[in-house]
Amino acid sequence: MAITGTNTRERLINTATRLLWEQSYQGTSVDMLCSRADIRKGSFYHFFKSKTELAVAAIESSWLRTERTIFAQIFHSDDGGMAQLNHLIDKVDEIQASMLKNRGIYPGCPFGNLGQEMANQDELIRAGIQRVFELHCDYIEAALRKAQASGEIPAGDARARARNVFALFEGALLIAKVAKDPALFRSVASSVKAVAAA
Repeated sequence: MAITGTNTRERLINTATRLLWEQSYQGTSVDMLCSRADIRKGSFYHFFKSKTELAVAAIESSWLRTERTIFAQIFHSDDGGMAQLNHLIDKVDEIQASMLKNRGIYPGCPFGNLGQEMANQDELIRAGIQRVFELHCDYIEAALRKAQASGEIPAGDARARARNVFALFEGALLIAKVAKDPALFRSVASSVKAVAAA
C-alpha cells in the first residue's frame, strides 16, 4: 500500500504521542521521531516547522483519542456522578498497570508529564496543555454537578471542586509514577469523595 502524506503525518503524531508520554520532550529528538516513525527528516519538516509544532499536534490528537475512548464513555453514561469519577479512577489504574506489566514503566499522565517539563519552557505547549486540563475539568465538573443534584455531595462551587479533584488525580499519578507503585495511585485517588465534597 502506498504511503500517503496523511499517513506520514499521522505516523509522526502517533509516534510523538507515544515517545513524549514514555520518555520526555527534551529526551525525544527529531531524528528519533523520524526513525521510530520510519520517515525521512525532510518529510518531518514538510508537515511540521518544529518539534514544538508536532508536540502541540500530538497533545490535541492524544486528547481527542482520550476523550473518545475514556471520557465520553464514562461521563456520558447514566451512572451517578461519584460512580463516574470512580470509573475514571478504575480506567486510569487499568491503563497504568497494563503499561507497568507490559512495558516495565508507570508512565503517569501524558499531559501532566509534558506540562511539568515544558510549562516554563514553551508557551505553545503550555497553552495546549492548559486547554486539555480545562477540558478534563469540564467533564469532572459535570459529574460533580450530577452528584450535587442527587445529594451524593453537598452543594458548592463545582468548578473549584473539579479543579481540586483533577489536582488529586494528577498528584496521585505523579506519586505512583515516582514510586513505580500502582497501589499508591488507588490509595490517594480513593480520597476523591472527600475532595469533591470539600
